[in-house]
Amino acid sequence: MSSLTFSPRVPVIDANVCVGNHHTGPSPCQSPAHLLGEMDFHGVRRAVIYHAQGEQISPTDGNMHLEDWLDADERLIPQWSVAPVETSMRQIAELHRRGRVKSARLHDCQSAGLPFLPWGYDDLLSLLSSERIPLWIPLMDVEADHLVTTLKAYPDLCTVLIGAHYTHALVVRGLLEANSNTMLELSRYEPIGEVEALVDRFGADRFVYGSWYPRYAMGPILFYLHHTRISEDDLARICAGNVERLLGLTEGS
Repeated sequence: MSSLTFSPRVPVIDANVCVGNHHTGPSPCQSPAHLLGEMDFHGVRRAVIYHAQGEQISPTDGNMHLEDWLDADERLIPQWSVAPVETSMRQIAELHRRGRVKSARLHDCQSAGLPFLPWGYDDLLSLLSSERIPLWIPLMDVEADHLVTTLKAYPDLCTVLIGAHYTHALVVRGLLEANSNTMLELSRYEPIGEVEALVDRFGADRFVYGSWYPRYAMGPILFYLHHTRISEDDLARICAGNVERLLGLTEGS
């Protein structure tokens, strides 16, 4: 009988982890130590984290709460939520001035009536493009046609599309073709054989591992990626190398 124990064969950075309590209920992970223990259990070296309060409530408040989650060893990499409003952009600009912004995460403004189109987001996306700050975009918070239009309008904008589900299978290729600086996070991308097909078409440099813990468990997609037919070099890029390159990470940064 084969072993039921799994550990990753390559270094791993989880590119999509939520911390803190959401307005809908408490998180199962209540401290940095708890999160680091979960990461150790799955063999995850570092994680890109954002605060739940920045997801739909307030990006500025969420970012303030995020400060409480940063660990001394810098295994937890802060990702700052942002919206196209003056208070949020001033906060991001100040954090960037202090050298603290490696990535930003799009706050859901569409639920408040602002579609993700250039006329509503130009100031924000121009800032992120000019400063080469990559933007994480939850796919469920934007319309696909708005997203394609906007990605084409900002060719220098680096983006990571997160939460792709099998229901996005017909639009994923179009999204990746809209902008060569767009990457896909794989926490929910489960169509059989599609990871290999996408890597064959676009190259491994366009994909990153993320779990979206605790919305989903940290281990399943990591296990799945280790059992695809992609090469060991491609696996290493998807599990850590691409995020390191995108965020300019070195040991201890």
